[in-house]
Amino acid sequence: MPVLHLVRHGESEWNLAGRVQGQSAEAGSLTARGLRQAAQAARLLAERYPDIDAIFSSDLPRARETAEVIASVLGLPVRTDPCLREQHLGCLEGRRFADPLGEGTVQDAVERLWREPWRRPGDGESITDLYERVHATLDRYAAGPGREVVLVAHGGPVRVATTSADPRRREPVPRVTVGNATVTTVDRSRCC
Repeated sequence: MPVLHLVRHGESEWNLAGRVQGQSAEAGSLTARGLRQAAQAARLLAERYPDIDAIFSSDLPRARETAEVIASVLGLPVRTDPCLREQHLGCLEGRRFADPLGEGTVQDAVERLWREPWRRPGDGESITDLYERVHATLDRYAAGPGREVVLVAHGGPVRVATTSADPRRREPVPRVTVGNATVTTVDRSRCC
């Protein structure tokens, strides 16, 4: 059973602009800082984990670019997997977190999704949906061959992959900070 290294993408143009990214292809490429962050994650992976066999990435541009930087250091190809995408945030995508929405802001609406994981933003995906998609995907990779696998994804998938809360039971999921290009190692043999 391989050990899985989850990497959040480097800083994107919409990260810098304070916009909700979700699955929007318009979220832009990595910034210069994002490319540096990806290179730093690649060096860390190369130094600490010499047994990495494969790299898979969300097919969204910001994750793919991060994966390509990592792949260039590790000498491995990148394969894309849409199951590693960020939560689909529907009508919230592209809006600034600080924009007014209802009686609060877009940021408040996003936070509410984590407190009430059954809620779906218009035309979007709930935290429960995200949790089920991500955990099924991690189970698939954990059952595969190899010793260590890098999965380049997004903040939402990393949060639901590492939470002890179960949104399927309507438990709120903490919206912990996941920094750009951070590496989170998950050993699926110790869970579920």
